[in-house]
Amino acid sequence: MQSTTLTHAKLRLSESNVRKANGDAGLEALAASIAEHGLLQPLIVSPSAGKKTLYDVHAGGRRWRAIGLLIERGVLPKDYAIDVRLCENEDAAAREISLAENLIREAMTPADEARAYRDIVAGGADAEAVARRFGVTVRHVQGRLRLADLAEPIFAALATGEITLDVAMAYGSTGDRERQAAAWERLSTSWQADNPQAIRRAIAEESLSADHPIARFLGEAEYVACGGRIERDLFAAEGEGRWLDGDLAMDLATKKLALEAEVAELGSKLAWVKPTLATHVTYDETKDLHAYWPRRAEPSAEALARMDEISDRMTEIAEILDAPDEGDDVEALEAEYNALDAEHDKLSATDLLIPEEDKPNVGTFLVLGKDGQPRLLETYYTSTKPARRPSASGEAANGIEDDDEGPAPSATLPRSLEEQMAKDRRDVLALHIAHDPALALDLAIFSLARDHAGHFGYSDTGCTIRITDRNEPSGLTGIPASTAVTELEQQRASLPNDWASEEDSFASFLAFRSLDDGVKAGWLAYAVSQSLKASLASGTHACAFQSRLGADIGIDMAQHWRPGAENFFDRIKKAQILSILGQFDPEIALRYAAAKKTELATAAARLCSGDTIIEPEIKAKALAWVPDVMRFDGVAVDLIDSGMALDDAYDDAGDLPLDAANQNDADDPLSQAA
Repeated sequence: MQSTTLTHAKLRLSESNVRKANGDAGLEALAASIAEHGLLQPLIVSPSAGKKTLYDVHAGGRRWRAIGLLIERGVLPKDYAIDVRLCENEDAAAREISLAENLIREAMTPADEARAYRDIVAGGADAEAVARRFGVTVRHVQGRLRLADLAEPIFAALATGEITLDVAMAYGSTGDRERQAAAWERLSTSWQADNPQAIRRAIAEESLSADHPIARFLGEAEYVACGGRIERDLFAAEGEGRWLDGDLAMDLATKKLALEAEVAELGSKLAWVKPTLATHVTYDETKDLHAYWPRRAEPSAEALARMDEISDRMTEIAEILDAPDEGDDVEALEAEYNALDAEHDKLSATDLLIPEEDKPNVGTFLVLGKDGQPRLLETYYTSTKPARRPSASGEAANGIEDDDEGPAPSATLPRSLEEQMAKDRRDVLALHIAHDPALALDLAIFSLARDHAGHFGYSDTGCTIRITDRNEPSGLTGIPASTAVTELEQQRASLPNDWASEEDSFASFLAFRSLDDGVKAGWLAYAVSQSLKASLASGTHACAFQSRLGADIGIDMAQHWRPGAENFFDRIKKAQILSILGQFDPEIALRYAAAKKTELATAAARLCSGDTIIEPEIKAKALAWVPDVMRFDGVAVDLIDSGMALDDAYDDAGDLPLDAANQNDADDPLSQAA
């Protein structure tokens, strides 16, 4: 390498100069500096291939352009002597010199940097060597190399500044260019085009884990036979990895499940069986339907005898498992218990008794179990609101109860319980808002702008958007955290919070502003979720706005909160527990009328958790039950004056005949479960 001078006309930008995005930013300032102080550093050049009188500029391209600007304006003469250092190695060395200078000076675009690292690695260097040469981390180099492998339209958008680095990295979360391109085609023109989290979710959703219920249901052989691709790491075994063609798998599984639903419909007494390619049925699928509780035929004498044997044996196993001896085979006992439970369910699943006038409208859903096996829901629906037909016994002849029928908890609840229920209900609503940034943003803007838009007076939304004191009620003490509280904490912990550790408030603010929009939206959603006051559907803590908001979201409270002994049944009166049991089956309430409060609370909690062997229709009712004041479905029943007569009927076991009061016997499966 030697030093010399050349005129501007004899120089041109080298094709190996890695800065393809020229960038006019700062060029005027650089030209002014050269005009005032001269060229402080020489350009690095080499002879042009096939052009003996021309030289390629490998380093100093912006200085060369600034000098050209000065010559064009007449500030410098055309024969202005430019200091250069002539490099004979015009390949890898020139490219590396160019890269080094560009990194030291104005930062290159990520696309330029990615191309440069890719070219150097293609020449035989590894990521560690590149990192050492240019003073960056290996992870930084690897990240840029992954950017260089992006699908062409995405890389082009990054190079032109159409998308940010965070967005490009989101597309790079998979190395499959076809999946990148598919996600780009779908999202690049949508409102989520600049949301890295949405892009990552979309790419992940386009693939399936090999142990996903849909993958297990379809089967690897059928998927591969139809052209499906599987991505496995080096140590993955057969049946592991990710199915890359999620759309293909979904399409094949949908068709397969539709055939299974047709077979299930033919083999049942139902008018319809709707296939749902999921492990549960969503609110949207059932919002226009009505729950239907058909009766079942009585099991045969042989089946009843066998069910009694099963119940006795399961009770024995449960007692052993509660305090196992050293020689007990716990795994074998648990396996036997589960097998007996399944057999009992099968024996109790007798034929449905559906009146002729209801048959054309009654059906259910076919869903997937976590093991991928199709299963019919034991909850039934009708497309028309069923009529209640009283029988001679005064009960609904088809087992259907009106929405306003059945005993409800009586006049008052302990204050601490009511407060805790209000907090639990609020936290479930908060959990849904925390997972819905769009809703949270709308709620935040509405709450902040409403007064400025002309509303004057008290806000009844129950949303303290300034995140100040929520006047949190005390609630219960010594109870486990609810599922919603745990998941809210997981949501908070998943969000980056380094920006908040800055002691200087303005520095913290600048750090927060540097976060991508998806992360900021996540923090907004969580913060808004923490502005909610504790509320119930009625009573002292009633908030109609929150009730309607939860109903609009479609929250099924039973999926998030279950009444247990500690958080509910221990805190209410025995008569109230009996009233609740009476809603599931009046006979259960009568059998437990003489039971002790502790035993009754435990049994009710197990029933409502599904941890009890009981008739399917009773079990379904128990699993769906939550107090009306906890619901978000528009129910706003005042606890006062609701169900008092029934409460009084169960209030004192001494008011019942002796035989009825003592029907809590060993043959009652609920008693055994307790």
